[in-house]
Amino acid sequence: MADETNANENEQQNPYVGLLPALRWNLRENACVGCEYGGCGGAFSEEQLLTLLAKHGGNVRAASYEGLLIKAENDAVRLPDGITLPDRRDYWLGLAGLYRPSVAHNLPRADESASFIR
Repeated sequence: MADETNANENEQQNPYVGLLPALRWNLRENACVGCEYGGCGGAFSEEQLLTLLAKHGGNVRAASYEGLLIKAENDAVRLPDGITLPDRRDYWLGLAGLYRPSVAHNLPRADESASFIR
């Protein structure tokens, strides 16, 4: 019962708290906990996730896109002895492509438009 009360209080303080699980999933946050890879991309704090959601008005797709672009920063490591740890930039950019906004702004397809059907 106390957990439910705390959840309701958090929801009243920040309306985006309920969207955190979806955003964490899209950003693959659970995959980064205890990550053994050097180029994981790190994990965002709860405050950072809420800031992303607030910036995008609660739009999880837009917040996911920006968060994945942030994770795509080049984090490759090159050591003096020639050893390199690759980055995972391409992985994060590929995921970001799933949430990229449409440049067509949801225009109907030409072959489905009523003006082309006779």
